[in-house]
Amino acid sequence: MKKNILLSVLFLFTILFNACGSGSHSNKTSKQPFSKSEKEFVHQLFLTEYLWFDQVPSDIDYSTVDTPEALVDTLRVTPQDKWSFSLTAQEYDDLVNQKTEGFGFGFSSDYTILYTFIDSPAYGKLKRGDKILEINGHTISQENLTQAKESLGKSTTFTLLRGGDSVEVNIVPRAYTFKVTAAKIISQNHTQKVGYLRYDGFNSSSVPEMEKAFTTFKNANITDLVIDLRYNGGGSVTVASTLLDNITNAYPGKRQGYLDWNENYKNKNENFYFSTEVEPNDLRMKRVFFLVTKNSASASELVISALKPYLGDANVITIGTATHGKNVGMGGRNYGDNYYFLVNFFVKNNANQTISTHGIPATCHAQDDLSHALGDPNEAMLKTALHYIQTHQCL
Repeated sequence: MKKNILLSVLFLFTILFNACGSGSHSNKTSKQPFSKSEKEFVHQLFLTEYLWFDQVPSDIDYSTVDTPEALVDTLRVTPQDKWSFSLTAQEYDDLVNQKTEGFGFGFSSDYTILYTFIDSPAYGKLKRGDKILEINGHTISQENLTQAKESLGKSTTFTLLRGGDSVEVNIVPRAYTFKVTAAKIISQNHTQKVGYLRYDGFNSSSVPEMEKAFTTFKNANITDLVIDLRYNGGGSVTVASTLLDNITNAYPGKRQGYLDWNENYKNKNENFYFSTEVEPNDLRMKRVFFLVTKNSASASELVISALKPYLGDANVITIGTATHGKNVGMGGRNYGDNYYFLVNFFVKNNANQTISTHGIPATCHAQDDLSHALGDPNEAMLKTALHYIQTHQCL
C-alpha cells in the first residue's frame, strides 16, 4: 500500500446504507445512552468545525432530540447540507472492513434489482433487471423484505419476474464480507485491449483488490481503461488518491487536489499528491473513461475532477448521466459508541476547481441498462464507451 489511510472521507451515506443487506442505519443503535454531554460535544462540532458553522443555532433544546441522527438532522444547515450523518462504531467498522449481513443487493423503488454485492449471498443468484414480486409467498413490501433480511440463516424464497417469466430463487441471508472490485480485459479490433474495472466503494480494505486489478491491467498491456463508478458513493480520500496513482504515474509529486476547511480551521487544509514511488502495476493512461450516474458521488467525483487538469477535459470521458454533485467531505469524529460525519471542507482539484452541485455532466449520455450484467460489453453504458474508443464518437 502506498499511503496511510486517513479518516477524511467523501461518501454518500444513502448509497452505502440503503441497499438490502448493505447494513441498516436504523436498526443498529449505540449501547450507550444519548447523554447531554454527547449532545453538547456534537453541537460544539457544528459550531466550530462544520463548514457552515456560522449558520448553526447556538441554543437548542436538547430534550427534543433523543438519537444521534435526530441531533444531526436538527443542527445541519439546509438546503446546502444533504449529507452530514452519524454511524455507530460497529457500522463504521463494518463499512471500513467491508462487512455486513443480509442478502446483499440494491434495488429501485419498484423492487427491481440494480446490482448485487460481490461475494454476497445474492451474488450469482439475483440478476440485474429481476423484479421481486413476492417473498416467501407474500407480496413484496419493505416490511417483509427487512424481516427476511434480518432472519439470518433462514432460507428465503424470492419470486421474481425475469425476462417475462416468473422464477423462484432461494437465498439464505448471513453475515458476510464483500468485495468492491471486479476486473476484466475486453479485446476489440485485434489491437485494442480495454481494461474494465467495476469499483463500488473507496473503502480502505479495498486497496489490495484495486492493486490486484491494476496488476491484471498492467500484465495485459491495456490500451484503454474504463472504470465503472455508477453505484460508487465514495469513501476514503486516500484510497481515491491511490486510485489516481494507479491510473497514471506520469506526475510524481504533483498535487492531485486539496481539502479546503472553513475560515477558522485553515490549519487543517490538506493537500494530496501523486505518489513519488513508482509501483510495478502503475499505468500511464492518457485517456480514461468513467461510467457514472447520479449515484456516483464524492470520492468518485474527486477522481474525475482531479484528472482533468492533467489529462485535459477531452481525455476524461464520462459515460451515462450527470454525477451526484457532492463537492464536500467530512473529517469524522467519535464520541463513545458513535461516529459523527459533519461536512467540514470543500474538495478542490489542482486547478482550484470544485465540482458543481449539479454534478459532472456526461460526455456521452447512456442509460443504466438493467437487461445486461455489469461488465457485459453489450450493456448500454459500457457499449457506448467501447464505441467511443473505436470511433471517438458517442453512440
